[in-house]
Amino acid sequence: MKLGIIGFARSGKTTVFNSLTGAHAEVGAFGSRDANLAVLKVPDERIDHLTALYKPKKVAYAEFQFVDVAPDEASAEEKALSSAALTALRQVEALVHVVRAFDNGNVMHPLGGVDPVRDCRALEEEMQLEDLIIIERRMERLEKEHRKDHEYEVLGRCKAHIEKDEPLRLLELNPQEEKVVSGFCFLSRKPLMLLGNYGDERIGQDDPSGLRAYAEQTDQTLIELCGAMEMEVCQLPEDERAAFREELGLGEESRTRFIKTAYAMLGLISFLTTGETEVHAWTAPKGTRAQDAAGIIHSDLARGFIRAEVVHYDDFVAAGSMAKAKEAGHVRLEGKDYIVQDGDIILIRFNV
Repeated sequence: MKLGIIGFARSGKTTVFNSLTGAHAEVGAFGSRDANLAVLKVPDERIDHLTALYKPKKVAYAEFQFVDVAPDEASAEEKALSSAALTALRQVEALVHVVRAFDNGNVMHPLGGVDPVRDCRALEEEMQLEDLIIIERRMERLEKEHRKDHEYEVLGRCKAHIEKDEPLRLLELNPQEEKVVSGFCFLSRKPLMLLGNYGDERIGQDDPSGLRAYAEQTDQTLIELCGAMEMEVCQLPEDERAAFREELGLGEESRTRFIKTAYAMLGLISFLTTGETEVHAWTAPKGTRAQDAAGIIHSDLARGFIRAEVVHYDDFVAAGSMAKAKEAGHVRLEGKDYIVQDGDIILIRFNV
């Protein structure tokens, strides 16, 4: 799962990037630098237990890949998305909007004073405008080619929706319509999480910025953290972090809270494969069929799918081993339409 970090200049995007991933990207860098890329491995006690049991040659946790693109402050002083950001962000699967909710007189906001609700609305408008430009250009081309077909009709619906000041993620499309728009990689169609970046003086306090109320009113997912403090903690030795967090009243680790929130918002699960060669956690959307889950592992497994041997992790642990789980009747043979559950341990039988 690839996530794009977006937001206005000096909102703390790279600070948040560092705090979530443990990276050491330069904070406050603008201009033409390359995008910051980092991977966050999803902690999973199930993988830890299976690794201790099987002692495999390879262990693979589920992952989030983050893309942090710096704005071109010289030419986009009042915009959140530079041309470089637009190109990179169309390739991500979801967006994290870092919203500035901290005051710092030495770090001026490009739009003036700190106003999280204004920033949320402004960035939504910016993404919708970029999508609208793409839609209108494509519709004009279809008109010139005298092709007012199904694609034209679907894009017309998208255009009308944006003109009502609504992001495309709120537009209901059937599977055929979704297939039409998927290739355009519309920004306002991507799932969006709000991440409030607060100052350390707000730790454990009420939220006077209005961001929390805005998220509730618009039914958007919001996670709150103090990016600067979290980055400092993340750079400490691992065995010192818990005590430091407790002393500061930071609560649960930011990356843990983020992962839980992201999984819930995006509707994701993890299923597992095990053995002496590899223990692996795979990420899939809720409702994924067994054959599609096989395709996440490798396309050949989906193409030659015969059946899946499935045991839930809890049943496996209760039994103590795969052999005992089979004796207890916990290992099931499932067909291609079986809906994979979070924590399923799966062995794909296939023939290509």
